[in-house]
Amino acid sequence: MFLSSILGAAALLTASVTAAPSAQLGTRADCKFDSFASPDCWDGVFDLKTDYYTQGPKNDPKKPRVYDFTLSNVTTLAPDGVPRTVLAINGQIPGPTIYADWGDTVVVNVINALDYAGTAIHFHGIRQNHTIGQDGVASITQCPIPGDGGKQTYTFVATQYGTSWYHSHYAVQAWDGVFGPIQIAGPASAPYHKDLGAVMLSDWTHQTSDSLLEAAALNGGSVPMNNGLINGLNTHTKPGESTTGKRYEMVFEKDKLHRIRFINTAMDTMYKISFDDHEMQVISADFVSIEPFTTKVLPIAIGQRYDVIVKASAGGGNHWFRATPMNACGGGRDEGVDVRAIVRYDANDKGTPDEKDPSTLPVIDDDCLDVPTTSLKPSAKIDLKDVPTKFQLDHNIDFEMNFDETTGAVDWRIKSQPYYSPWDYPTLQQIVEGNTTYDPRQQLIHVDSKREWIYALVRTSSGTTHPIHLHGHDFFILGQSDQEFNPDTFVPQTVNPPRRDVAMINGLGYIVIAFQTDNPGAWLLHCHIGWHTSQGFALTFMEHIDKVKGLVDSGPLLKQCSDWKTFAAEKKIKQHDSGV
Repeated sequence: MFLSSILGAAALLTASVTAAPSAQLGTRADCKFDSFASPDCWDGVFDLKTDYYTQGPKNDPKKPRVYDFTLSNVTTLAPDGVPRTVLAINGQIPGPTIYADWGDTVVVNVINALDYAGTAIHFHGIRQNHTIGQDGVASITQCPIPGDGGKQTYTFVATQYGTSWYHSHYAVQAWDGVFGPIQIAGPASAPYHKDLGAVMLSDWTHQTSDSLLEAAALNGGSVPMNNGLINGLNTHTKPGESTTGKRYEMVFEKDKLHRIRFINTAMDTMYKISFDDHEMQVISADFVSIEPFTTKVLPIAIGQRYDVIVKASAGGGNHWFRATPMNACGGGRDEGVDVRAIVRYDANDKGTPDEKDPSTLPVIDDDCLDVPTTSLKPSAKIDLKDVPTKFQLDHNIDFEMNFDETTGAVDWRIKSQPYYSPWDYPTLQQIVEGNTTYDPRQQLIHVDSKREWIYALVRTSSGTTHPIHLHGHDFFILGQSDQEFNPDTFVPQTVNPPRRDVAMINGLGYIVIAFQTDNPGAWLLHCHIGWHTSQGFALTFMEHIDKVKGLVDSGPLLKQCSDWKTFAAEKKIKQHDSGV
């Protein structure tokens, strides 16, 4: 983690919370969580097999996990040794880790100390079950938090467990440094001795992301990234110049099992990760525990998370961890980008790992394919029931790349329009005030029927692969392919299909997803390539909006929108992208 020498990291206020057993469920005194002896247990009531969409621990809300975040502009950070202006939370990149236990209430107090921009903090993958107002998406669930000391408190319950991240959902602010990990303790599908915590994979530009927005639109939708970071660190070498920066380091204990929580927070880079001389046992995909599988190479798309267990079986020494960028995906990167970290068996040994003969390393194909769905078998089994014999889709969602012949800029469209939602009149405010004349550019899909499930085909006519993220839900993956969708031959996977909140739409291919309509709100679905979201690659599911007003405290929502309008007018801020 790269710390600002000026601001440092602010102290975090946390409270330990214990689970309260449910009165209607039996207890098992012999099934308490131990990462090695009983990883599938939790609190004697709930465990790995619990359907956490319908039940789970409810810890004392009077003892929340409380975090204080201050967003500020810092001009002295150099994550890879190249100084540039960054935005940071509590003066650090990545921001502080949010720690919680399954069932905890989490409170995050945000102060926006920027003097020229708003912000909004989204807790990626957190389901926000019946807490739509806490989703943290500017122009959808709130107006931006004004700068010059504007404040907002987010409160939600950790109904899931595993690994994720939080990030700004205001323009491309996240990729100037406004992001950090989330770690929610819960049961696991395999034993381990040590939890090494989150390892965040990023890409990085030596100019601010905001300053590159126009160039990205004029360059086919993206720009090359200058480097990649691992937990905010990496080296950088220019031809003919010395190397700057330093590598991130992990320490293994010989013969022990180490849990590592990988998160891809990149703007425009899919990675394949590998350890020299070690294998990975994969135990979780996004917030979903899975039946473990073993691999030497693991693809991880933007927004995805995988928890892995690595046995320190090499005997000792220093070894490379590699995050290999996939050049087949995204807008490219500078020549010679080398994203690696060092694994040490002795923290005091500062030697550099030996370079391997490439023929001894696992083959890494340059492609954009997800982990096969056959490998992602959720531990808590849920089958789709009552699926029609003749499977029918509720929605066909086709994203198209558009070139503006006048400006030469790229945008992304559904039904011939790019997504746009105004910062100063967010969708949630429109719902609360009873608006019925929505702007078609908001790309709203209403799911207000009494049907329990929605089935949607998502695809793109472009040859680019896109990581699709849905807010408010995990989605079930009923089919995923790099081939054209054929409705006459398609057979949905309904027996314990994979569940996650980010998956890849293959270029010229498709993904068929399903989700249960059990969470009223306005939920964003978007490509998680930051440039593409800004350029309009998004839509909103309007889910049971007749029930939303009763879930929202409209007073703070409307006051913040008033404050934002005042701030934006004073600073002459004009919305310059899709709004999300």
